Amino acid sequence: MRMRWLVTTSGFLLAAVSPALAQQPAPQEPVGIYVSAEAGALFQPQTAAAFGVQFGDRIHPDVIAYATLSYFENVMSKDVTDNLAQVSQVVTVRTGRNWDLQGRDRGVGFIAGVKYLMGGGTTRPYVGGGAGILAIRRSIRDRLAGDVTGATLRDFDVGDFVLTTGNITRPLAEAAVGVDVEFGRTHVDVGYRFRRAFHLSQAPNISQGSVGIGINF
Repeated sequence: MRMRWLVTTSGFLLAAVSPALAQQPAPQEPVGIYVSAEAGALFQPQTAAAFGVQFGDRIHPDVIAYATLSYFENVMSKDVTDNLAQVSQVVTVRTGRNWDLQGRDRGVGFIAGVKYLMGGGTTRPYVGGGAGILAIRRSIRDRLAGDVTGATLRDFDVGDFVLTTGNITRPLAEAAVGVDVEFGRTHVDVGYRFRRAFHLSQAPNISQGSVGIGINF
């Protein structure tokens, strides 16, 4: 009798609970990948334009693994621009002609890292960071003489000695904060990046604001 009552009661409870269990949402799965194009501005070391492409993979509902390829219009440090101003004065005195040497360090950076998303919904703040490499190509010009990169780097002590060849590649690290926004298949990233190059005596600190717009797959 007791066994029959137990089976009957269990069956009744199972029948009552099953619809409720069926209505429970399934566990959230990682949301695919996205590709976005970025545009922004450097605030340090120079005010200049920056562009990039980012590939992201939602490896966890709260974690995005990403890889970013960026182009920086000018990352020349203030120490180097000050050196160029001093060299301009020296050459002006020697030649009797006014020289105005202007330098530019164009950079291409590659960073791989992770972003941790906070909160929920379609708009989520994040913090993140990563590491990679920075390739720098230095050019120096005078208004009248044109490109004088080789002569300036060869004949004068301008900037970091490792850039006397005009081209180097060095390790790069970044810290990032921002907001990710999802509109269906549209991915928007509004963020700030602080990047630091290593193994340079005059290492540029790259401070950048950017906006990225892409598509989710």
